[in-house]
Amino acid sequence: MNVRPYQSPDLPRVAEIYTTAIHSLAAPFYSPEQLAAWAPANPELQRWRQRLAEVQTIVAEEDGVPAGFASWKSDGYLDLLFTHPQFARRGVATRLYRHIENALRQDGVPRVFTHASLAARPFFERHGLRIEAEESVECQGVYLRRFGMYKLL
Repeated sequence: MNVRPYQSPDLPRVAEIYTTAIHSLAAPFYSPEQLAAWAPANPELQRWRQRLAEVQTIVAEEDGVPAGFASWKSDGYLDLLFTHPQFARRGVATRLYRHIENALRQDGVPRVFTHASLAARPFFERHGLRIEAEESVECQGVYLRRFGMYKLL
């Protein structure tokens, strides 16, 4: 597996990974209405382009195929971490998370923090993040449960 910086040609695959992961891996935790609001079937690539321009993003590849991606901000906020379902449970998310944690440590950032879904919470707990708050956030007219989580570096 290779981890490399995101490049603009990755955009369609990154949006696909996000949408597919939510509709597959998060499906046991959220209703169809919540999933549709969170990850519309036809992602707006211009919105994705804008969002990714504001963060550092890396892509994990398996045999040249993007298998997952992650984005973070310089203050330690882990914004996105998603694995395509066909690569789930193969260490992709762990590799991406460790890369980010190492980068934050090298930059002297004191903590990593994120908003974790019900599906992602156990992953982050395994990596030492603690729940700071449980939240309910509005997304296109529906509410989603998530957890504010952090880890001191």
